[in-house]
Amino acid sequence: NKLRGLFDEEWLDQVFIVKASLRLVEHGEAYSERLETVNGVKSMDWRRMRTTRNSHE
Repeated sequence: NKLRGLFDEEWLDQVFIVKASLRLVEHGEAYSERLETVNGVKSMDWRRMRTTRNSHE
């Protein structure tokens, strides 16, 4: 019974680590997508500013 209890604890620890790792990967992917969106918006605004500035000259 003791051996089985230790095995169960190790298995649960591994399951926890895998789940935590998957969450980090999902969070990282979501963060990357948000960052790409933010960078896209920033570059779009920058082009718009340049176009607007050039049209005033």
